[in-house]
Amino acid sequence: MQDPVAADKEKGPMRIAVIGGGRRCRAFLEMLDARRFPALKAEIVAVADPDDEAVGIRLAREKGIFTTRDYRDFFKIPDLDLVIELTGKEELLEDFIRHNSAHVRILEAAISRLFGDIIRFQEEYLFRERQLELIENIADSIFSSIRDRVLILQPDRKILDANEALLKWVGMGKEEIIGKFCYQVTHRSMRPCEESGCHCPLSESLQNGGTGHAIHEHYDRFNKLRYCEITTVPLKNRKGDVDLVLEIIWDITDELEQKLEQKTLALKRDLARLIHEDKMIALGKLVASAVHEINNPLSGIHALARLMRRQLEDGLSPQDLETFHYYLGLIDTESARCSSIVSNLLSFSRQQKLEWVFFDLNEVVEKVVLLSKHKMELQHIQLHLELEENLPQMKGDPSQIQQCLINLIFNAMEAMPDGGRLTIRTFNDAQRNQLRLEVEDTGVGIPEDKISQIFEPFFSTKSQDKGVGLGLSVVYGIIKEHRGSIYVKSDVGKGTNFILRFPLEFGES
Repeated sequence: MQDPVAADKEKGPMRIAVIGGGRRCRAFLEMLDARRFPALKAEIVAVADPDDEAVGIRLAREKGIFTTRDYRDFFKIPDLDLVIELTGKEELLEDFIRHNSAHVRILEAAISRLFGDIIRFQEEYLFRERQLELIENIADSIFSSIRDRVLILQPDRKILDANEALLKWVGMGKEEIIGKFCYQVTHRSMRPCEESGCHCPLSESLQNGGTGHAIHEHYDRFNKLRYCEITTVPLKNRKGDVDLVLEIIWDITDELEQKLEQKTLALKRDLARLIHEDKMIALGKLVASAVHEINNPLSGIHALARLMRRQLEDGLSPQDLETFHYYLGLIDTESARCSSIVSNLLSFSRQQKLEWVFFDLNEVVEKVVLLSKHKMELQHIQLHLELEENLPQMKGDPSQIQQCLINLIFNAMEAMPDGGRLTIRTFNDAQRNQLRLEVEDTGVGIPEDKISQIFEPFFSTKSQDKGVGLGLSVVYGIIKEHRGSIYVKSDVGKGTNFILRFPLEFGES
């Protein structure tokens, strides 16, 4: 008797007919084509379904397989080995069995259902596999096309993947950075952020399970320092553990520079406003002093004019003419003095645009002294000028330097209410290539713990009726605008010395 297995091998593949030409049939055909059943040597020779447009029928027709609307046509197929029912309708299988001849094997209903479920599960698996593949392709496409720089990191900070934007920014290929630590690529460092004193957003995400934020200094492909905002997002598994971390990097250097420029302009506008307000306060003090300074020569001029008029009415002698010449000289001198005082006041009060020119520092000192000398005399303050001759000219805004000097002089006078000594010095510090201006008084002095605060806006050691404390902050701002520096030496009860230094590289000899 011949071995059935050997007979099957001689006979060739099993010839199978399928009742039902729907989705399960199509999946079965695709699985056979993909050799999903490597141990099953079979071929589909016929498919039956009353719907000619069923997906399985259409696929069978494309493959050249016999299709029919009536499964009874299977009885006409020679050498048919097996019939499988994939519709799930047991009555169709029972009807076929009643009319079947003995030579065709038929899967029983339970086995057919089981086989159908296997195919359905396989079909769903393939569908989900195709969906997952599609999702992965979409994710890869989105990941690669994101304009922001993105890294996928492991919890140990090793780089698992990076998008094109980041690779282009750091100037490296993907194979160069995969497996490296993130700080090796972005920071050009061999030490983690924490060891370098930086906050690590990845550590923050691992600790709190949420997003992390930080601003770091990174290096681009040209090894140029850039300021970057970093956000890390943890990617968790079903258990809630962090498997990966998504790091998104935004280069905010240009934005920061723009904001810094805007802030600088705003500060300059505020400084200009403070300077103008302080100038008006100083002008009020100068006017009060200048009124007395002008009143004396005007009184003299007025007296001389009346005297000359009476003599003209009485008649003039040759001796009177000589006296008139003397009187006219006095009038000329005193009126010129008044004119100079008024001219200086007008010059100081005028709203002027910041203009840097070369000027003589000594001339500025002499103008300020002329405006404030009378007030010093009223307070019994002795003025000593120690001005070095032939000073190199400095470059800057003379009206602003004049304002600084006025503030320092009035501060010194207010520190000496019962009189004292005020010394103003200028000299050329050739060794440091600087011009030096000093305003020294013998007043009450400044406590040591207050010296660090005197240049702060609205800080004052005086009573409120003496001012709002803008003077020295304005002085500080003007000096910094001129690339200079200001120092203070003070002893309580002995006096204070303000030392101003201006660089000569902006001036000429």
